[in-house]
Amino acid sequence: MADRDPGRRAAVVAGALTLLVSALPVLPGILAGRTLYFRDLAGEYFPYRRLAAEGLRAVRLIEWNPYVHEGVPLTLPAVGYPVDLLHVLWPDERFFSLVLALHVPLAAAAFLLLARGLGLSFVAAAGGALVYALGGFSLSALNLYRYAQAMAWAPLVVWALGRAGGGGTRRIAVAAGLTGLALSTTGIEIVLLAVLAGLVLAAPPGPPAAWTRRAAALALGVLLAAAVLLPLRSFVADSVRGAGFAPGVVLAQSVHPLTWLQVVVGGFYGDLSNLPGRFWGSNFFPRGFPYVLSLYLGAAALAVALVGARFGAAPRTRVLALLALGVFLSLGRWSGMGGLVELSPALRVFRYPVKAFFLVQLSVALLVAWGLDALRRSPPRAWRWLAASSLAGGALLVAAPWWPGLFPAAARWFLGGFFPPEHPPALRIEQLHLVLGDAAAGGAVALAVAACALLAARGRLAGHAAVACVAALVAADLVRTGAGLNRTVRPDFFSLSPEMTAELVRMRGEGGRVFTCDVPSSRAYAAARAGLGDRHELWTFAALVETLTPNYNLRHRVPTAFSPDLTMLVPEARVLTPAEASCGSFAAIEERLRTAGVAHVVSVDPLGGPALEPAATVRPPRIAPLAVHVYRLRDPRPLREVVGSEGTATTLVDEEDRLELQVTAAAPSTLLLRDGYAPGWSAWVDGERVPLQPADGRHRAVAVPAGTSRVVVEYRPAAARAGVLVSLLAAAALVLLWFAPRGLFRRPPRPAAHLTS
Repeated sequence: MADRDPGRRAAVVAGALTLLVSALPVLPGILAGRTLYFRDLAGEYFPYRRLAAEGLRAVRLIEWNPYVHEGVPLTLPAVGYPVDLLHVLWPDERFFSLVLALHVPLAAAAFLLLARGLGLSFVAAAGGALVYALGGFSLSALNLYRYAQAMAWAPLVVWALGRAGGGGTRRIAVAAGLTGLALSTTGIEIVLLAVLAGLVLAAPPGPPAAWTRRAAALALGVLLAAAVLLPLRSFVADSVRGAGFAPGVVLAQSVHPLTWLQVVVGGFYGDLSNLPGRFWGSNFFPRGFPYVLSLYLGAAALAVALVGARFGAAPRTRVLALLALGVFLSLGRWSGMGGLVELSPALRVFRYPVKAFFLVQLSVALLVAWGLDALRRSPPRAWRWLAASSLAGGALLVAAPWWPGLFPAAARWFLGGFFPPEHPPALRIEQLHLVLGDAAAGGAVALAVAACALLAARGRLAGHAAVACVAALVAADLVRTGAGLNRTVRPDFFSLSPEMTAELVRMRGEGGRVFTCDVPSSRAYAAARAGLGDRHELWTFAALVETLTPNYNLRHRVPTAFSPDLTMLVPEARVLTPAEASCGSFAAIEERLRTAGVAHVVSVDPLGGPALEPAATVRPPRIAPLAVHVYRLRDPRPLREVVGSEGTATTLVDEEDRLELQVTAAAPSTLLLRDGYAPGWSAWVDGERVPLQPADGRHRAVAVPAGTSRVVVEYRPAAARAGVLVSLLAAAALVLLWFAPRGLFRRPPRPAAHLTS
């Protein structure tokens, strides 16, 4: 017992340090009361979560979002991923940020378990866990919400699938439960890649029963997530995704061959702590900006991974195969995947091959863990191998600032073709020096690793101390590079200014929907931004908040129409093209806005024309010099209208997915509700269920009798009900598996070195 206690204490210390270090880039600002906001967080996920959490707090399950696109199903389910239910405790962006950020140390803990399941020591497992949790792809995934959640559970899916083949119904139950939990995040691509990794890393071809058990676990996991997956499938069927993306869309955001240099030079395309202000990689991304902000792993980590590839345990060959597959998929159109996408309709459901970099990061993290484990055994050859690889890579990177002087012709060619053409020569030279300086910083860490390796190889540094030194340097390099990747703001950032709040009260009193002309494509925005330089980022976000741009309008419960659709889950009839959304030719869209019940138009550019009546000009100080121009749209169609006779429709209850109205009609008529139609809406007139029909191709219509009647319309999608039923049945099966007799399946002998250990 005495011999085991020090090892146990060392394991506890290693685990605690891993969780602490993995939290360093993401938690300090949040614990100080600030909130994440960048990319999809402020503009999609946080607004959806606030809407859903506030509904649950009021004991209402919101499944319909009436505030964008004239109303659409809530694409991020109110009750889906179980961890998100914690938001009910405090439906605020600060708490959303905290729960999300905790997925980074959760990812580290999950990888620790996976590495330990592969027989690696705690120190080696901890080193690999830090690479997995702090790699650029993982930290970038925080801005994409669901992918950060899926990343946290992916190692456990890999671990559990390997064990499921070893026999025992509880192992099947655990694998199914973890797979279902991961799928409930809706980070589907990451989960599918994790399943693939789990099957590849599982035991070599063995008894068919082992693969039958794994197949059963996967099938049960999918059924457990049916409450999320079935509604999502129904949304997709009515959208652009339902028909499948065009190959160009699927392969957008493929990893350009030059982008692989970012794996060792974090600042290759810009300053990771200020990418919106100091980004110069627009030539290499189809939308001018990367979907995944960073792919950094570092020369130090790659040097250790090379040791793992050379001296690691037997499964390393399968890890190398996964690594090669991840590189191939990430390259996308650059690896010739266009032909595969053309031939396979199933591949057209997904987009952005860069997501497959998950396999690269997972594989490198595993190889780092194997490398540290090989070094822990202190063979001089392994230490010499590390010293040589880290010295070569480090020296090459440290010398980067001298490259322009040594190769002036190549430097001129690079300056001319790499940076955006609109950047003046002086700025390009400054940016090149920043890239080379960042390369030198990463190289210096690799040289420090080489120094540790040389000392260990010569016996001047104990093996365990040298391994700890190498792991610490790799972690420090990742923290250095990822520290500014997930910036934070004060929580009042999401609130409207007092000036715009007062205007919103007036707009609400007049009723109708709001349409916001696209801010980034406006002339006033472009002129004002040009004078702000690096300071435009928060100003831009504030401009989106102050103009009630969807989805920033959700917090203030402002119904809108015809906003851009970045999810590609909205029927095309309710979406404008970018040119139309800019209001460059307002006359071309005014009748469509009227039909959608739009009563107010908001723009940062002054607008003119007979259809618009100026209502107010608001100047919130935080978006100066911009002004918010609010116009009344003449003759908007009412949101609720009796068609076919004289009549009135008075709203009694107006909730997100339930309307109750008192309708008076002089003759049998139609109640037209200018709200989005979707399967799942039902109607009752005076307590009797009646058909609810689509109108105008996208709205709802209910036949009403002459006289006064009470009309109720409610949204309860059949797919959601079916999904919940399937998930409950699957959960019951899971419980039965957990409590099934242990001898139900015979256990085969336990192999020595694979995931069933």
